[in-house]
Amino acid sequence: MKHKYRLCPIVPIFNSVMRTRAVFVSLVLMLVFSSCTALEEAQQRRAKRILEERDATSLMLRPSKATIQIAPDALRGESDHYTLTFAEDLRVLEGFDEIAERELFTRSALGYMESLYDAMNRLFGFQPEHKIHVTLHHLYRGSNLSAVTRTDYRSGVLDGRYVKFINSIEMDFPIRMYEKHGVRVHELTHAFTNIYFLPVWFSEGIAVLIQTEYAKGGTHPKFDSLEGDLRVDLDGVNQLESWAGHTETNPLTHWRYRYAYTLVAELWERYGTDFYIRVFRLMERDGLHQKLEGTMRTSFLVYYFSEAAGEDLVPFFKKLHFKVRKLTKQDILNQIEANSVRRRQ
Repeated sequence: MKHKYRLCPIVPIFNSVMRTRAVFVSLVLMLVFSSCTALEEAQQRRAKRILEERDATSLMLRPSKATIQIAPDALRGESDHYTLTFAEDLRVLEGFDEIAERELFTRSALGYMESLYDAMNRLFGFQPEHKIHVTLHHLYRGSNLSAVTRTDYRSGVLDGRYVKFINSIEMDFPIRMYEKHGVRVHELTHAFTNIYFLPVWFSEGIAVLIQTEYAKGGTHPKFDSLEGDLRVDLDGVNQLESWAGHTETNPLTHWRYRYAYTLVAELWERYGTDFYIRVFRLMERDGLHQKLEGTMRTSFLVYYFSEAAGEDLVPFFKKLHFKVRKLTKQDILNQIEANSVRRRQ
Protein backbone atom coordinates (compact mmCIF):
# COMPACT_ATOMS: atom_id res chain seq x y z
CA MET A 1 0.00 0.00 0.00
CA LYS A 2 2.92 2.30 0.74
CA HIS A 3 4.17 1.83 -2.78
CA LYS A 4 0.76 2.78 -4.07
CA TYR A 5 0.78 6.01 -2.06
CA ARG A 6 4.31 6.74 -3.28
CA LEU A 7 3.41 6.12 -6.92
CA CYS A 8 0.39 8.37 -6.93
CA PRO A 9 2.29 11.70 -6.78
CA ILE A 10 4.85 10.49 -9.38
CA VAL A 11 2.21 9.85 -12.06
CA PRO A 12 0.94 13.47 -12.30
CA ILE A 13 4.54 14.71 -12.19
CA PHE A 14 5.42 12.37 -15.07
CA ASN A 15 2.32 13.46 -16.96
CA SER A 16 3.17 17.10 -16.30
CA VAL A 17 6.68 16.60 -17.66
CA MET A 18 5.31 14.89 -20.75
CA ARG A 19 2.82 17.72 -21.28
CA THR A 20 5.61 20.27 -20.88
CA ARG A 21 7.70 18.42 -23.46
CA ALA A 22 4.70 18.25 -25.80
CA VAL A 23 4.07 21.97 -25.42
CA PHE A 24 7.77 22.68 -25.96
CA VAL A 25 7.83 20.52 -29.09
CA SER A 26 4.67 22.23 -30.33
CA LEU A 27 6.23 25.63 -29.76
CA VAL A 28 9.38 24.60 -31.59
CA LEU A 29 7.32 23.27 -34.50
CA MET A 30 5.27 26.47 -34.55
CA LEU A 31 8.44 28.56 -34.61
CA VAL A 32 9.91 26.40 -37.38
CA PHE A 33 6.75 26.60 -39.47
CA SER A 34 6.44 30.32 -38.72
CA SER A 35 10.05 30.89 -39.79
CA CYS A 36 9.48 28.88 -42.96
CA THR A 37 6.35 30.87 -43.71
CA ALA A 38 8.13 34.16 -43.09
CA LEU A 39 11.01 33.03 -45.29
CA GLU A 40 8.64 31.99 -48.05
CA GLU A 41 6.82 35.32 -47.79
CA ALA A 42 10.10 37.23 -47.94
CA GLN A 43 11.17 35.23 -50.98
CA GLN A 44 7.81 35.85 -52.63
CA ARG A 45 8.08 39.58 -51.94
CA ARG A 46 11.53 39.67 -53.46
CA ALA A 47 10.55 37.59 -56.47
CA LYS A 48 7.42 39.67 -56.98
CA ARG A 49 8.97 43.03 -56.17
CA ILE A 50 7.89 44.27 -59.55
CA LEU A 51 4.87 42.01 -60.07
CA GLU A 52 2.48 44.85 -59.46
CA GLU A 53 -0.61 44.58 -57.30
CA ARG A 54 -3.51 45.68 -59.45
CA ASP A 55 -5.80 47.41 -57.02
CA ALA A 56 -9.30 47.81 -58.43
CA THR A 57 -9.70 51.04 -56.48
CA SER A 58 -6.68 52.64 -58.17
CA LEU A 59 -7.76 53.87 -61.58
CA MET A 60 -9.62 50.60 -62.18
CA LEU A 61 -6.64 48.78 -63.70
CA ARG A 62 -7.42 45.97 -66.09
CA PRO A 63 -5.08 43.27 -67.42
CA SER A 64 -3.21 44.58 -70.43
CA LYS A 65 -3.35 42.94 -73.84
CA ALA A 66 -0.24 44.78 -75.03
CA THR A 67 2.55 42.97 -76.86
CA ILE A 68 5.79 42.92 -74.88
CA GLN A 69 9.22 42.29 -76.39
CA ILE A 70 12.37 41.94 -74.29
CA ALA A 71 15.98 42.05 -75.52
CA PRO A 72 18.05 38.84 -75.06
CA ASP A 73 20.11 40.48 -72.29
CA ALA A 74 16.90 41.92 -70.75
CA LEU A 75 18.48 45.36 -70.51
CA ARG A 76 15.65 46.82 -72.55
CA GLY A 77 12.01 46.00 -73.15
CA GLU A 78 9.31 47.45 -75.37
CA SER A 79 5.51 47.36 -75.40
CA ASP A 80 2.77 49.10 -77.36
CA HIS A 81 3.20 52.46 -75.61
CA TYR A 82 6.52 52.20 -73.73
CA THR A 83 10.16 51.35 -73.82
CA LEU A 84 11.88 50.38 -70.56
CA THR A 85 15.65 50.61 -70.09
CA PHE A 86 17.88 49.83 -67.10
CA ALA A 87 20.52 52.48 -66.42
CA GLU A 88 24.06 51.27 -65.77
CA ASP A 89 23.98 52.06 -62.06
CA LEU A 90 20.92 49.84 -61.59
CA ARG A 91 22.19 46.85 -63.57
CA VAL A 92 24.89 46.09 -60.99
CA LEU A 93 22.54 45.96 -58.00
CA GLU A 94 21.19 42.76 -56.50
CA GLY A 95 17.87 41.93 -58.10
CA PHE A 96 18.85 43.48 -61.42
CA ASP A 97 22.25 41.93 -62.13
CA GLU A 98 20.90 38.72 -63.66
CA ILE A 99 19.07 38.33 -66.95
CA ALA A 100 16.24 36.24 -65.46
CA GLU A 101 15.57 38.88 -62.77
CA ARG A 102 15.54 41.74 -65.26
CA GLU A 103 13.29 39.82 -67.64
CA LEU A 104 10.77 39.10 -64.88
CA PHE A 105 10.89 42.74 -63.78
CA THR A 106 10.53 44.10 -67.30
CA ARG A 107 7.62 41.88 -68.30
CA SER A 108 5.69 42.72 -65.14
CA ALA A 109 6.56 46.43 -65.21
CA LEU A 110 5.52 46.91 -68.84
CA GLY A 111 2.32 44.96 -68.27
CA TYR A 112 1.48 47.12 -65.28
CA MET A 113 2.31 50.38 -67.04
CA GLU A 114 0.22 49.41 -70.05
CA SER A 115 -2.74 48.78 -67.72
CA LEU A 116 -2.12 52.16 -66.11
CA TYR A 117 -1.83 53.79 -69.55
CA ASP A 118 -5.22 52.37 -70.57
CA ALA A 119 -6.76 53.64 -67.33
CA MET A 120 -5.36 57.14 -67.88
CA ASN A 121 -6.64 57.08 -71.45
CA ARG A 122 -10.13 56.27 -70.18
CA LEU A 123 -9.82 59.00 -67.58
CA PHE A 124 -8.65 61.81 -69.89
CA GLY A 125 -10.22 60.71 -73.17
CA PHE A 126 -6.96 61.07 -75.11
CA GLN A 127 -3.43 59.72 -75.24
CA PRO A 128 -0.01 60.90 -76.47
CA GLU A 129 0.95 59.97 -80.02
CA HIS A 130 4.52 59.11 -79.03
CA LYS A 131 5.83 56.19 -77.05
CA ILE A 132 6.94 56.94 -73.53
CA HIS A 133 10.60 56.09 -72.90
CA VAL A 134 11.18 55.02 -69.29
CA THR A 135 14.66 54.68 -67.80
CA LEU A 136 15.11 53.14 -64.36
CA HIS A 137 18.06 54.23 -62.24
CA HIS A 138 19.52 53.51 -58.84
CA LEU A 139 20.10 57.27 -58.49
CA TYR A 140 18.92 59.97 -60.87
CA ARG A 141 20.89 63.22 -60.77
CA GLY A 142 22.48 62.01 -57.56
CA SER A 143 19.20 61.37 -55.75
CA ASN A 144 16.77 58.51 -55.22
CA LEU A 145 13.90 60.85 -54.36
CA SER A 146 13.16 62.63 -57.64
CA ALA A 147 11.32 61.23 -60.67
CA VAL A 148 11.22 63.42 -63.78
CA THR A 149 9.09 63.47 -66.94
CA ARG A 150 10.31 65.51 -69.90
CA THR A 151 8.33 66.31 -73.02
CA ASP A 152 10.82 67.44 -75.66
CA TYR A 153 9.56 69.39 -78.61
CA ARG A 154 10.88 71.28 -81.60
CA SER A 155 9.45 74.37 -83.22
CA GLY A 156 9.25 75.24 -86.88
CA VAL A 157 7.26 77.01 -89.54
CA LEU A 158 4.28 75.47 -91.31
CA ASP A 159 2.43 77.47 -93.97
CA GLY A 160 4.18 80.58 -92.76
CA ARG A 161 3.11 80.12 -89.13
CA TYR A 162 4.95 79.09 -85.99
CA VAL A 163 4.12 75.57 -84.81
CA LYS A 164 5.43 73.16 -82.16
CA PHE A 165 5.95 69.42 -82.64
CA ILE A 166 6.50 66.83 -79.91
CA ASN A 167 9.78 64.95 -80.36
CA SER A 168 9.71 62.52 -77.45
CA ILE A 169 8.45 61.82 -73.96
CA GLU A 170 11.08 60.68 -71.47
CA MET A 171 10.57 59.45 -67.90
CA ASP A 172 13.43 58.89 -65.44
CA PHE A 173 12.80 57.04 -62.19
CA PRO A 174 15.11 56.06 -59.35
CA ILE A 175 13.93 52.54 -58.58
CA ARG A 176 12.84 53.64 -55.10
CA MET A 177 10.44 56.16 -56.64
CA TYR A 178 9.27 53.85 -59.41
CA GLU A 179 8.05 51.35 -56.84
CA LYS A 180 5.62 53.96 -55.46
CA HIS A 181 2.29 53.62 -57.30
CA GLY A 182 1.32 57.24 -56.65
CA VAL A 183 4.56 58.56 -58.14
CA ARG A 184 4.06 56.57 -61.35
CA VAL A 185 0.53 57.94 -61.67
CA HIS A 186 1.81 61.49 -61.06
CA GLU A 187 4.51 61.20 -63.72
CA LEU A 188 2.26 59.47 -66.25
CA THR A 189 -0.22 62.33 -65.82
CA HIS A 190 2.60 64.63 -66.91
CA ALA A 191 3.30 62.40 -69.90
CA PHE A 192 -0.34 62.69 -70.96
CA THR A 193 -0.99 66.37 -70.28
CA ASN A 194 2.36 68.02 -71.06
CA ILE A 195 1.70 67.54 -74.77
CA TYR A 196 -0.45 70.67 -74.36
CA PHE A 197 2.50 72.81 -73.11
CA LEU A 198 0.64 73.67 -69.91
CA PRO A 199 1.64 76.28 -67.31
CA VAL A 200 3.70 74.61 -64.59
CA TRP A 201 1.15 75.29 -61.85
CA PHE A 202 -1.64 73.52 -63.75
CA SER A 203 0.59 70.68 -64.90
CA GLU A 204 1.65 69.94 -61.33
CA GLY A 205 -1.78 70.63 -59.85
CA ILE A 206 -3.60 68.15 -62.07
CA ALA A 207 -0.85 65.55 -61.55
CA VAL A 208 -1.32 65.80 -57.76
CA LEU A 209 -5.11 65.66 -58.26
CA ILE A 210 -4.93 62.39 -60.19
CA GLN A 211 -2.30 60.99 -57.83
CA THR A 212 -4.43 61.82 -54.78
CA GLU A 213 -8.02 61.32 -55.90
CA TYR A 214 -7.54 58.26 -58.11
CA ALA A 215 -4.30 56.58 -57.05
CA LYS A 216 -4.77 57.39 -53.35
CA GLY A 217 -1.07 58.17 -53.14
CA GLY A 218 -1.01 61.91 -52.57
CA THR A 219 1.50 63.57 -50.25
CA HIS A 220 0.25 67.16 -50.56
CA PRO A 221 -2.96 67.86 -48.60
CA LYS A 222 -5.33 70.57 -49.76
CA PHE A 223 -5.53 73.94 -48.07
CA ASP A 224 -8.72 74.92 -46.29
CA SER A 225 -9.11 78.14 -48.26
CA LEU A 226 -7.76 79.41 -51.59
CA GLU A 227 -8.02 83.01 -50.38
CA GLY A 228 -6.89 82.42 -46.83
CA ASP A 229 -3.76 80.53 -47.87
CA LEU A 230 -2.89 82.76 -50.83
CA ARG A 231 0.68 84.00 -51.27
CA VAL A 232 1.69 86.78 -53.66
CA ASP A 233 4.99 88.26 -54.81
CA LEU A 234 6.07 91.92 -54.56
CA ASP A 235 3.99 92.77 -57.62
CA GLY A 236 0.92 91.30 -55.95
CA VAL A 237 0.86 88.31 -58.34
CA ASN A 238 0.01 84.79 -57.17
CA GLN A 239 3.22 82.90 -56.42
CA LEU A 240 2.05 80.01 -58.59
CA GLU A 241 2.62 82.13 -61.70
CA SER A 242 6.42 82.15 -61.28
CA TRP A 243 6.78 78.43 -60.54
CA ALA A 244 9.67 77.03 -62.57
CA GLY A 245 8.75 73.39 -61.95
CA HIS A 246 9.32 70.53 -59.55
CA THR A 247 13.10 70.61 -60.01
CA GLU A 248 13.35 73.92 -58.13
CA THR A 249 13.91 73.80 -54.41
CA ASN A 250 12.89 76.76 -52.27
CA PRO A 251 10.63 77.47 -49.28
CA LEU A 252 7.62 77.94 -51.59
CA THR A 253 7.82 74.55 -53.31
CA HIS A 254 5.62 72.63 -50.86
CA TRP A 255 3.12 75.51 -50.72
CA ARG A 256 2.98 75.59 -54.51
CA TYR A 257 2.17 71.89 -54.78
CA ARG A 258 -0.55 72.20 -52.15
CA TYR A 259 -2.04 75.40 -53.54
CA ALA A 260 -2.01 74.17 -57.14
CA TYR A 261 -3.74 70.96 -56.05
CA THR A 262 -6.29 72.92 -54.01
CA LEU A 263 -7.09 75.18 -56.96
CA VAL A 264 -7.34 72.38 -59.53
CA ALA A 265 -9.48 70.32 -57.13
CA GLU A 266 -11.79 73.29 -56.51
CA LEU A 267 -12.65 73.56 -60.22
CA TRP A 268 -12.97 69.77 -60.46
CA GLU A 269 -15.44 69.68 -57.58
CA ARG A 270 -17.34 72.74 -58.79
CA TYR A 271 -17.78 71.74 -62.45
CA GLY A 272 -17.73 67.95 -62.31
CA THR A 273 -15.22 65.13 -62.54
CA ASP A 274 -15.30 65.36 -66.35
CA PHE A 275 -14.41 69.07 -66.31
CA TYR A 276 -10.79 68.58 -67.36
CA ILE A 277 -11.78 66.02 -69.97
CA ARG A 278 -13.91 68.78 -71.52
CA VAL A 279 -11.03 71.26 -71.26
CA PHE A 280 -8.56 68.99 -73.06
CA ARG A 281 -11.15 68.01 -75.64
CA LEU A 282 -11.69 71.68 -76.51
CA MET A 283 -7.95 72.29 -76.73
CA GLU A 284 -7.47 69.27 -78.95
CA ARG A 285 -10.31 70.35 -81.23
CA ASP A 286 -8.81 73.80 -81.81
CA GLY A 287 -5.14 72.82 -81.80
CA LEU A 288 -4.18 76.40 -80.96
CA HIS A 289 -1.77 75.36 -78.18
CA GLN A 290 0.65 74.18 -80.88
CA LYS A 291 0.69 77.54 -82.63
CA LEU A 292 1.74 79.84 -79.78
CA GLU A 293 5.34 80.30 -78.72
CA GLY A 294 6.58 78.81 -75.47
CA THR A 295 4.51 77.48 -72.59
CA MET A 296 0.78 78.17 -72.47
CA ARG A 297 -0.20 81.42 -70.75
CA THR A 298 -2.67 81.31 -67.88
CA SER A 299 -5.07 83.61 -69.76
CA PHE A 300 -5.13 81.10 -72.63
CA LEU A 301 -5.83 78.28 -70.18
CA VAL A 302 -8.57 80.23 -68.40
CA TYR A 303 -10.22 80.84 -71.78
CA TYR A 304 -10.67 77.06 -72.14
CA PHE A 305 -11.65 76.68 -68.48
CA SER A 306 -14.43 79.21 -69.09
CA GLU A 307 -15.55 77.43 -72.25
CA ALA A 308 -15.73 74.09 -70.43
CA ALA A 309 -17.45 75.59 -67.37
CA GLY A 310 -19.97 77.59 -69.35
CA GLU A 311 -19.16 80.78 -67.46
CA ASP A 312 -16.43 83.40 -67.33
CA LEU A 313 -13.75 82.34 -64.84
CA VAL A 314 -11.50 85.39 -65.27
CA PRO A 315 -12.99 87.10 -62.15
CA PHE A 316 -12.35 83.94 -60.11
CA PHE A 317 -8.66 83.91 -61.11
CA LYS A 318 -8.25 87.65 -60.67
CA LYS A 319 -9.60 87.30 -57.14
CA LEU A 320 -6.74 84.85 -56.53
CA HIS A 321 -4.27 87.42 -57.91
CA PHE A 322 -3.47 85.67 -61.17
CA LYS A 323 -2.25 87.98 -63.92
CA VAL A 324 -5.01 87.20 -66.44
CA ARG A 325 -7.26 88.97 -68.89
CA LYS A 326 -10.39 87.87 -70.67
CA LEU A 327 -9.70 86.42 -74.11
CA THR A 328 -11.86 85.47 -77.05
CA LYS A 329 -10.87 82.91 -79.62
CA GLN A 330 -10.34 85.77 -82.05
CA ASP A 331 -7.81 87.31 -79.64
CA ILE A 332 -5.86 84.05 -79.72
CA LEU A 333 -6.06 83.80 -83.51
CA ASN A 334 -4.89 87.40 -83.81
CA GLN A 335 -1.87 86.58 -81.64
CA ILE A 336 -1.05 83.58 -83.79
CA GLU A 337 -1.28 85.74 -86.90
CA ALA A 338 0.93 88.40 -85.30
CA ASN A 339 3.59 85.73 -84.69
CA SER A 340 3.47 84.45 -88.28
CA VAL A 341 6.50 84.71 -90.55
CA ARG A 342 4.54 86.57 -93.22
CA ARG A 343 3.44 89.22 -90.71
CA ARG A 344 7.03 89.72 -89.50
CA GLN A 345 8.18 90.33 -93.05
